[in-house]
Amino acid sequence: MILLAVLLAVLFALFNAGPFSFSSSPALRQVAAVAAPVKAGIPVKVRVMHSIEGSPPTPPPHGLVFVVLGRLFSELDANGEAEFLLQPGNYSLMVSWRDGILYPHRMIVSVDKPLEVIVIFREEKITPISLKTYVNFTTSSTKIELEYKPPTDNNVYASTPFVSVLDHGGRKMVFPTSERLENHLTPRPYYLRLDAPAGYTLYDVVIPVYSKMEIIIPWTAMIVPWDEIFIPIQLTNATIIEETE
Repeated sequence: MILLAVLLAVLFALFNAGPFSFSSSPALRQVAAVAAPVKAGIPVKVRVMHSIEGSPPTPPPHGLVFVVLGRLFSELDANGEAEFLLQPGNYSLMVSWRDGILYPHRMIVSVDKPLEVIVIFREEKITPISLKTYVNFTTSSTKIELEYKPPTDNNVYASTPFVSVLDHGGRKMVFPTSERLENHLTPRPYYLRLDAPAGYTLYDVVIPVYSKMEIIIPWTAMIVPWDEIFIPIQLTNATIIEETE
C-alpha cells in the first residue's frame, strides 16, 4: 500500500510539470485560441422608419417591429436598425409589426457585398371622391359606399375607412373609433390590397375608372359630414444601398 501511494505521487508530479503540464501546455493554449468564436460574413444592415401623414420618418417605438432575414431573427435597436452577418446568396427579408396593424413588408435581398436596406412605412389618408348611404332602420345600421382614386404606388394597402355621422338623435358617432391613437392612423389592420388606378381611352381621352369600397356601420346615419371621412392607406418603400469599402 505504501509503495502504491508513492507511485501515484510520482505520476502526479510528472504530469503537472514540464512538457506534461496541462495548465501551461502550448498545444492546449493553441487549441483554446482556435476554439475562440470568429465572426465571418458580409454585413447587412436593415433600417426601418415610420411616417404618419407626411411627417418626417422616424424609428418605430422600441419593441414594436422585428426583422427576419433568411433564418436569422433580430429586434430593432433604438435607432430602428438591425445588423446581420451573412454568407453570399439570396435571402428573404420580412419586416413585421407586433401589433398587427401595418402589413408586413417582404422582399428578396441579394447579398454579395455590404448592404444597407432602408424600409419606410408611411400612413396617409385618401379622401373619397363620392359616397352613397343606404340606411336600414330595421337593423339600425347604414351601408356607406365610397368611391376613391387609388394612389399610383404599387405596394399600397388600405384599412377600414373612418366615417363620422350624426344619428337620428343628433349624436355624433365615429366609426371605427373616436379614440386618439399614438402609433398609427387607425386601430384596424391594413388588410386590403389596392390595385393601381385603371382607365380606358375614348377618342384620345383617358377616362379614369375609380375604385369602390363598402362598409356597414352599426348606426342609422342621418348626416355624414363630408370633411370627416377618409380611408387610411399604407405605402411601403424599400431602398437598397451598397456600402463602399
